[in-house]
This record gives sequence, C-alpha cells and structure tokens, in this order.
Amino acid sequence: MSLRATSRFAALSPRRRALVIVLALVATALLVAGGVRVAQRLAGTPSGRHSSGPAAVLLVPGYGGSTRSLDLLAARIRRTGASATIVSLPSGGKGDLEVQAGVLNGYVNRAIRGGARSVDVVGYSAGGVVARVWDVEHDGASKARRIVTFGSPLHGAELAAAGAVVDPAACPAACQELVPGSSLLTRLDGIPFTGRPAWLSL
Repeated sequence: MSLRATSRFAALSPRRRALVIVLALVATALLVAGGVRVAQRLAGTPSGRHSSGPAAVLLVPGYGGSTRSLDLLAARIRRTGASATIVSLPSGGKGDLEVQAGVLNGYVNRAIRGGARSVDVVGYSAGGVVARVWDVEHDGASKARRIVTFGSPLHGAELAAAGAVVDPAACPAACQELVPGSSLLTRLDGIPFTGRPAWLSL
C-alpha cells in the first residue's frame, strides 16, 4: 500500500474506515460463494499422481479464524462424497502464519494417516496464505493433490498495511505478516510454484 493510500485511509472517520473494511470483507465473501461450484468439482473425481484413495478436503479459514463462512462450502463438498474438515486455527486466526501452517500440517497428517491418499487444501482469504506457507514449509508437494485459494492476499493486504500504520497495537502477528513487503511474503514470493501441487487462485 502506498503512503498516500495509507494516509487517505487514516484520514477517514472511524465510521468510514469501518465501512471500507466491511466492504472488503463482503467482496471476499462473494468470492467464496462464487467459488462453491469450483470447489465441488475439485472435491469430485481425482486425477493425476494422487488419483487413488478417498478425497480429503481441508478448509482453512481467514483472518480471525471464523469458520461460519466455510460451513456452506463444507456441506456442499460432503454431498459429493468427499470428506471436508474445517481447520481450527490457533490464536483466533490472528497469530503467526507459520504457526498456523504447522497446525494445518497436523490436520493433513491426520487425514493421510486416516486413509486419505492425499488432500485438497482450500484457503479462504488469509487462509490461502497459510496454505502457501504450509505447502512451502511442510512438503505440500508430497501430500496435497491441489490447493485452492479464495480472495487470498498472497502478495499482502492493503488493509493490513493501513492497520499497521493507524494502530500498530491492534495489528497482531498475522496482520503484520500480511503487510505487503513483509519478510514472510517476500520470502514466499521468491519461491516458484513449479514442482508444487496444482494451484487454483480465485
């Protein structure tokens, strides 16, 4: 986020800042709703090197850790015959993204031990960044068939940058890591997607 954009956001009244944030969240929710059919297809007949065994779909919530926005998506996936599990993130989904990725890895390992040949990981908003960190740091290429992200700020979020400027005390670890140009995002940007699981980013 540019300094000018940050200054403009900071200059808004509290009510208008809240409106901007709500509109951004609504737009992200619409992305998830629009991606339901895509995720249903992804949860269907497998293909490729992870083609046998039951499908296990793990849904990673966004910043704040609320799972309500993923309940409908999970229900739709389950109706295809696949299993769908919503990941419960530590620290309310606001803690260190690498720690969150470690928690996701625990879910992945349990699914594989439970008989899944591989997993499909679906990340909503910041959950997509968690999925990216997990893929890179926990050998996602050997475990995941594909990764789908909805409205995920893989290159950072302007709202996080604004929050870090306006009220740093109210911008916890995940917020700081989602600021464009953070050390975590810069490191991830330097890692190519070649040799990774199939990716779909909406």
